[in-house]
Amino acid sequence: MPLLKVTIHGEVFSFDNERYPLSEAIELEEKLGVPFHAWKGDLDRGSAKALAGFVWLVFKRNGKDTTLEDIISGAYDVSERDIEIELEGGEDPTDLPSPTPGSSTSESSPSDSGSGPGSGTDSPSPSVSS
Repeated sequence: MPLLKVTIHGEVFSFDNERYPLSEAIELEEKLGVPFHAWKGDLDRGSAKALAGFVWLVFKRNGKDTTLEDIISGAYDVSERDIEIELEGGEDPTDLPSPTPGSSTSESSPSDSGSGPGSGTDSPSPSVSS
């Protein structure tokens, strides 16, 4: 799957939804208290806490200094309405699942191949809007 264009509060970020380094997956597990693949499933099912983890990963990869704790606590105020996810390059987003039910964005599921969300059917991916 190609890169995603993730917009949060009007700020645009690029996100490789196929690559999840182990260090990142382990840190996410420690901070959220759930196994990585469970997080991906929770993201696909619309978990707000899993979406907070996704936002944190987007920020972390793009050098934005916001902690997951600040996102979860509301110190960094963000709601699902503040998040838009689409494929870079205008490709067909039909393979991407939504992060939360009723959200205008859709996310794709990654596979269990270890590449992370969006790479297969058992892994969550950010939502993509057309």
